[in-house]
Amino acid sequence: MKILKIIGAVVAVLVAATLLTGHAYLWGGIRETYFRGWKNANIDDIEFRDIRTIAAPDSAQAWIAAPVWGYELSADEQAWHETYMSASFLVLHGDTLLFERYWNGFDEQTVSNSFSACKSIVALAVGLAVTEGRVDVQNELATYLPRFAGDAGKGLTVEEVLQMRSHIPFGEDYDNPFGFMAKAYYRGELEDLVAPYRVESEPGTEWLYQGGNTLLLGEIMRSLDERTLSDWVAAGLWQPMGAEHDAYWAVDGQEPGSIERCFAAYYATARDFARFGKLMNHRGNWNGTQLIDSTYMNEMVTPISERSTACDAGHYGYQIWLGTTADGLEFSCMEGLRGQFVISVPALDLVVVRTGFKKNEQKDGPLPSEVQRIVEMGRRVLDAAR
Repeated sequence: MKILKIIGAVVAVLVAATLLTGHAYLWGGIRETYFRGWKNANIDDIEFRDIRTIAAPDSAQAWIAAPVWGYELSADEQAWHETYMSASFLVLHGDTLLFERYWNGFDEQTVSNSFSACKSIVALAVGLAVTEGRVDVQNELATYLPRFAGDAGKGLTVEEVLQMRSHIPFGEDYDNPFGFMAKAYYRGELEDLVAPYRVESEPGTEWLYQGGNTLLLGEIMRSLDERTLSDWVAAGLWQPMGAEHDAYWAVDGQEPGSIERCFAAYYATARDFARFGKLMNHRGNWNGTQLIDSTYMNEMVTPISERSTACDAGHYGYQIWLGTTADGLEFSCMEGLRGQFVISVPALDLVVVRTGFKKNEQKDGPLPSEVQRIVEMGRRVLDAAR
């Protein structure tokens, strides 16, 4: 009994300490991760999130189902999916779904967390604002967020924020429960979290991947009018692309003015995630309708090193990873924490989607090592279909 009292007292002190120091979000994070057997967040955590619905249109545009007859994953491919606990693997050519496989309780109607793959969705939303003439990426960030005027922003442009060249020290440590990313994912009042940060040094010369930059892009979108980021995506992308299911974006509270955790936590089905891949392949054009200005779309997939002499990063565009296959085909890649991939290969009109609970943490240069493997798995399906 004495031991229980001691334990209770220790827990009470810890709870009080976290409340007093602004770290009460830790308890929710522990419940969502360690109590479920994970080190950090995972793709099936929607039940713990406050969410905003991104409604599908009344008339969906289903993919043409034409599975490759008798096609099976190789033993090595199947073993890879099992090792990294894949949830889905889809291969599409144009509007045609050639291959679809699910594991671990997922199916074509199950939504999963995009994690950072949705950073590319935010860049597409910025593209909608550019198309409307509401945003110019060459403008200084201070044009839309006045607190970055003068020395606070040091001339930082919207394009440099899109390209992760802000020189703002948000931090991107997923293992630090007291760091910026843990707070951004689990606590409320995101605007208060982001507000104190400023540009440390002359921006543009160094590439540094940080979710805080994506939060600034979301703030730009909110500054334009009364629409939420989800409103922009629903009306400008999700509905015109004919999504089959509603999507959901995690927000930082239940109040009407809550804001999207837009660096992550966009929940959709694998089939609907594939729509973004098709849009990337066609540079913002959806079945003959140009949803996003094609010039912006071309800029989005142009390596930083080709748009600036100040930074040599050749693997990144506007909130999206860029690469080349072994035989020289360019691709773009929406990528998330647990190995969420939406890979677009325009020359082949190929989209490959993979979602799952784990990923290989190794890198192939700056890109995740498994990108090439996933592209090749998709190409093998495409070759079999021809």
